[in-house]
Amino acid sequence: MGLAAKLWSLVCDHIFLHDEITSRVDISDEAMLEEAYQELMQAQNLFSRVEDTEMIDYAVLNLIAAEKRYDYVLKQIKNRESIKG
Repeated sequence: MGLAAKLWSLVCDHIFLHDEITSRVDISDEAMLEEAYQELMQAQNLFSRVEDTEMIDYAVLNLIAAEKRYDYVLKQIKNRESIKG
């Protein structure tokens, strides 16, 4: 499978994962954090493997977005725990 096909597959997985997450009403903090972490690991893997100069921008932006999502989810969980605590 070529690099472009792999990237397209990752994009499709991300879109469907996002739809799945937003359609679920009850998702645990741990599951949400794990999904964000997995997305971050995939983005880091893609970034480390991309060789096509046309895909570098996508890989960089995808990595930044995944990092921001993970940081946001972690911050929200910490805020909820401090309110409960």
